[in-house]
Amino acid sequence: MNPAIARALAVTVLTLGIGAIVWVVVDNDDEATVAEVRAEQAANDRDETADGATEELEPIPVLGPAPTLTGLDGWLNTDATSLEEIRADHKLTVVQFWTFGCVNCRNTIEALKDIRAEFGDDIEIVGVHAPEFDYEADVDNIIEAAADLGVVWPIALDTEKRNFHRWQEGPQAWWPTVYLIDGDNQLRMQQRGDGTKHYVRLAESIERLLAGEA
Repeated sequence: MNPAIARALAVTVLTLGIGAIVWVVVDNDDEATVAEVRAEQAANDRDETADGATEELEPIPVLGPAPTLTGLDGWLNTDATSLEEIRADHKLTVVQFWTFGCVNCRNTIEALKDIRAEFGDDIEIVGVHAPEFDYEADVDNIIEAAADLGVVWPIALDTEKRNFHRWQEGPQAWWPTVYLIDGDNQLRMQQRGDGTKHYVRLAESIERLLAGEA
């Protein structure tokens, strides 16, 4: 095939492939974990308190009522059968849309483990597994990947990606995307990407909401 034609076809395929579903590709070169960053921040806060310094924090926004999860193909790692049932047992709920074959999603697992360890039963994480490829839709593969990654929180099986698209407004939907839902079923945070800074911000928002900050 003529090289010029081949290049043109490759560009066309790439453009069409990006389409309506993309991974969030970011340079996740953060070396510190969420737990390490949080520990450093806590030490700095103690120093500032000792010095009499205070910082005015921006209010945590209220983004509107959280959608529910519908049309699922089941749950893993839980006896619950709905998001509402999980929410009822915890003060805050973190919902993350992910798929185990997505490198960016895998990069967030340790951060979510740190957050779950820090806040315990006050929060629950719900991983909504929305596969991109056929092999990621196989339940046995999801179970194996979750065990390998140490994902012990509830996993909702969104095989047809109905919720994946419904929760994310606009022409594109992204892996990973994380949401924070408060006790009044209000969305308080929506974040795309896998950088440590995003999950530090998530932990900060959780801490503030649990402390009663609106």
